[in-house]
Order: sequence, then structure tokens, then C-alpha cells
Amino acid sequence: MEYQIILDDFQGPLDLLLHLIKEKEMDLQTIELSVIIDQYLEYIHMMESSQLEIMSEYLVMAADLIEMKSKMLLPKAKVEIEDEYQEDPREALIRRLIEYKRYKDVLDELKEKYEQRQTMYIKPADDMEEYVVDTSTMIPDHLEVYDLMKAMQKMFQRKALLKPLDTHISRKDISIDQRSDEIREFLKQRVQKKVKLEELFDRADRYYFIVTFLSVLVLAKDHELEIIQNDLFDDIYVEGKYE
Repeated sequence: MEYQIILDDFQGPLDLLLHLIKEKEMDLQTIELSVIIDQYLEYIHMMESSQLEIMSEYLVMAADLIEMKSKMLLPKAKVEIEDEYQEDPREALIRRLIEYKRYKDVLDELKEKYEQRQTMYIKPADDMEEYVVDTSTMIPDHLEVYDLMKAMQKMFQRKALLKPLDTHISRKDISIDQRSDEIREFLKQRVQKKVKLEELFDRADRYYFIVTFLSVLVLAKDHELEIIQNDLFDDIYVEGKYE
């Protein structure tokens, strides 16, 4: 039987050995090593001289296999117990083949995943610049949104404590747009457009507080009102920018 040997098709001696084992349909744990060695040496013998530059590592493996086969043919002698354990060359080869096969299987799977990935169309990321909100002009430089949240939390706690015990507030959902309109009208009707932020939170209702807080930020973003705090820990005011 003739073989066309192309070393470039293999990734080294172990790859070639695995190819031979697969051809013989052998299990790695129970391979007939002598058969595989003969097959491997036959491959090496038929290599073209032009392949000598890349066949050095194959020849090293061939030498190891020849030595291994010769030891397998010799009668077994009594083995003296030595202080240091020496691994059986056959077991060492099988272990290397098993490890290499595991490594190769993973590479094959990664290659398959990569090829599948190449067939997919990935939509370029959209430009989200138009949705980015510049908060630098919404609130004073020394004031952070977190400060507003803390102020809102304190107001809510204070109003909840001041609320009469027998008062029942029925929840009525309101949108940010609706609440923004209410704040807008409230500021327009005021002679003094500058009011304490606390005046906008006139109900001890958590949902109402959150919607009001977000509405204030929206109006500040649209430059319809300005959030003012003269000094750290001073009261926070909002001032409507309406004629």
C-alpha cells in the first residue's frame, strides 16, 4: 500500500501518530503500539528528501519508537526495585498522546467556533452621542446629583413624619411629562421665580417624590429652570427661566 506523505498536513510527530491510530480505529488506552510504530517508521521511510528540513522532530520520535519497540521484543528481565520510580516509556507515550488529543480536540472546537463566527454579520455599534446627556450645565459645579438625591431623601423623611397619622394618601400615578408641566406652570405663576426645592415636594408619597425629582432634572437639562445652592449645606433652590 502506497502513502503520500505530506508533513505540512501534520502539526508534529504526535499529530501523525494520532492520525495512524485513527486509521487503525484503535483506542488510545489499548493501542497495539508495535503496529503503530511499524506504521510510523514506514511513513518516515517514504518521506521525500526535500522534507528533511521539517522532519527532524519526526526522526527524533522515530528513534524513540525504535528503542521502545526493541525493548518490547526483548525478554522481560527481573526488575530491581529502585529508589526513584521510572515511568514505563509505553505509558509515557500513551499519556502524551492522550494529553495531545485533548489539546487538539479543544483546538478543533475553537476552530469550528471561529469559522461559524466568520459567517455571522455583526451590526456596527450605533453612535449614541445624541443620547448622551451633558449634566455639566444642569446643576452648580459644587453640587452633584447625589447631593440632590440626599436632599430629596431628607425631605421625604421629614414630610412623612409631619404627615397626620389619620391621613390617607391615595396613590395616583403621574408621568414625568405631566409633573414637568405642573412645575412649569407653578413657576410661571409665581412672582418670585426662585423657590426652595422643597416647595415642589408637597406630597409625602415616594412615587410622587421620584417623579418630581426626575422632572426637575429634565427641566434643568432643557434650561427651563436653574438649580441653585450658594454655599455647601445651604438650602437648594430652583429658579424658573420664564418671562
